[in-house]
Amino acid sequence: MLGLERSLSRHGIEISGWLLHPSGRPEEDAPDADEPNAGDRLQDHISPPLLLPNALGAALQRFAEEIGDPSEAYYLVLLCVAASLIPSKTRLLVNPRTDYSEPPILWGGLMGDASDGQSRILGTLINPLRDLQAELYARYQQQLEDYEVALREHEREKGSWAIGDPPDRPIPVELYTSECEAEAVSQILVRQPDRGLLIDPDELDVFLRISGADPRGKWNDRTRWWRLYQGEALRKRSGTTVWTLAPHPSISVIGRIRYYALRELWSRRKEEGNDIRPFFAWVRVPLGSYTANQEIPPQGLRRLLETVYRRLQASPPMQHVLDEKGHQLWSNWIEDIHTLIRDEHDHKIRLTLNETLGRAVRIALVLHRLDAACIGVIPSVFVPASTLERGMDFAMSLLCHAENLLSS
Repeated sequence: MLGLERSLSRHGIEISGWLLHPSGRPEEDAPDADEPNAGDRLQDHISPPLLLPNALGAALQRFAEEIGDPSEAYYLVLLCVAASLIPSKTRLLVNPRTDYSEPPILWGGLMGDASDGQSRILGTLINPLRDLQAELYARYQQQLEDYEVALREHEREKGSWAIGDPPDRPIPVELYTSECEAEAVSQILVRQPDRGLLIDPDELDVFLRISGADPRGKWNDRTRWWRLYQGEALRKRSGTTVWTLAPHPSISVIGRIRYYALRELWSRRKEEGNDIRPFFAWVRVPLGSYTANQEIPPQGLRRLLETVYRRLQASPPMQHVLDEKGHQLWSNWIEDIHTLIRDEHDHKIRLTLNETLGRAVRIALVLHRLDAACIGVIPSVFVPASTLERGMDFAMSLLCHAENLLSS
């Protein structure tokens, strides 16, 4: 196969590293006084990366550079975590005529030959989510105690003319889980139909095997997870009756896997059913060295992530649309990608190219919500063309990682 970079250049798609300049994105948009612990500014003396041009992007880039990790790995994990915190009803409507839209659902993985770097990157982005989960659990325990007191009071008042309805039992909020079984995950979604969920398995190959991503897996499992990635409603059928349990399920996935285990997974031929392997975006994490005092992220970065995660979780569900320039950009890009697909002879890369279209939209949607969360405002209904361009560019950089995986 010809190198992907040459193909992209031939069709007018330019990549510089993995970032494109987000036109119309002034530097003064970056938050200042609104960010926690302004005295510990990790972004000092470093220009914000163009994928996420704000304090959070600068802090992540600086930490990655100090450790010697690829910045793309931190951004992929951040995007998956952020996607899981966006309300599940949220969509980016790309084509109003066909009603084509994409949900905030992203599946990604870090591939490498050793787990140290992958674990460090995952921990940096997921530990603040665990802190938020612990806080929500403590709040749930207090609500549960209050509920039990109110329920006992209600029971004592039975028979009184003034008795009202019994109190509602509180529902726990689950932000993430290591569960990989579709049934267990579905039960969580049913309890919180308006919220997203992050699956953070200890080893991603476990999820790939259980979900049917391994071509030797069960067709039913593969089909169920294929529908969940599309954001299709979770339903239960009994005879001729169908119940909708979760109308807008939103599950994002992030984890780690050994490089050669992933290569082996892709080498197997799919027997039947939908292929969910292309749904995953990958970044390879090379084996590198680092010192002990560099292993733990600075507290300023952790607090900044916690602030952004809280804002994402509290943000309202919305249906976003592209602006006029965004529609034109999307139309042109579809033609470019379809040309690449027609010219590509490797079936696996064609599948990945095809999935890159929707992934770019999903990334743009998450970036749009992240932009707003980083400065503490409600996101605009309109997703700027510059944000879509950033999503396209990062999607193409992820495609380069996929090409290296499949063609090496």
